[in-house]
Amino acid sequence: MFRWQIVFRTAFALGAGGTAVATSAQDLNTLLQRSPFGSANAPGQANPAEGPLEFRSVLFDQGEYFFSIYQPATRTSLWVGLNEPGNPFTVQSYDEKTETVKVDFQGRALSLPLKQAKIQAFVQKLPTAPQTLPPQPGGPPSAAPASAADEAARLARVAEEIRRRRALRQQAAPPPPNQPPGQFPLQPPGPKTP
Repeated sequence: MFRWQIVFRTAFALGAGGTAVATSAQDLNTLLQRSPFGSANAPGQANPAEGPLEFRSVLFDQGEYFFSIYQPATRTSLWVGLNEPGNPFTVQSYDEKTETVKVDFQGRALSLPLKQAKIQAFVQKLPTAPQTLPPQPGGPPSAAPASAADEAARLARVAEEIRRRRALRQQAAPPPPNQPPGQFPLQPPGPKTP
């Protein structure tokens, strides 16, 4: 009887797991059809709001105009001249005043205005100076002094602390026999070899 309980529980768990997998597959298909990030176009498919071509920029060089025409369907851009053959489209004319080109594309005449760039302001926060904290007894010194006078006072305190510790060290250990007081030996004393 014990074996039947294990088999029944295992079968029930597998059945419930299969249902969970089927449910998650349905959820995944729904998620793919309605993406929270907007609709993704398949490669080679243009956005319906866009036209078949975009006029992106113009260049005038050595008395001749060149135009950058972008194809959203293929995500490619070409620089072409006026009436230049051998491309999927032909730029027939350019109006400087309205910044518009007339293009022949697959037997259709298109009038394309120069696409305006979308400029967004970038606001950069300036770094702020670190705030100085008052020194705490026995703690590390503050991060950055506020002025040159504070820095000079801090350096004077450091020099005084060095002098005080040096004096304590000299009082604790008597000087070696052949050395005047206040001077430290250049080499530590050790066994002398004849």
